[in-house]
Amino acid sequence: MAEDKTILDDKKVVEPQKIDRLGAHEDWTFKDDNGYEWKYTFQFPGLKKAYEMIDNATMANGQVAKSILFDEYLQNVVVSERLTSIDDLIDRPGVDDLFNAIDSFLGGLL
Repeated sequence: MAEDKTILDDKKVVEPQKIDRLGAHEDWTFKDDNGYEWKYTFQFPGLKKAYEMIDNATMANGQVAKSILFDEYLQNVVVSERLTSIDDLIDRPGVDDLFNAIDSFLGGLL
């Protein structure tokens, strides 16, 4: 079992790094051509759920089904409003930008 602290030769105590993933959130805004700002808030869903989203979207050939992954992102990461399907975004601009932003947000925490 690993200890919580390590004491170096010069008596300096080194503690293990801890990452507060569950406290991670990000506000992201897409500004459309009319100048309207579409605002979204992302919340980290937890390590297990983050990996489950990827697993659920991975097809038998190893490729990721974007439609499934995007639905997972909307249901589990976007917390600013209730979005359950990519179809909820049918009349909104910046959908590709939104999903790239969610990907970057999650990628920085995994």
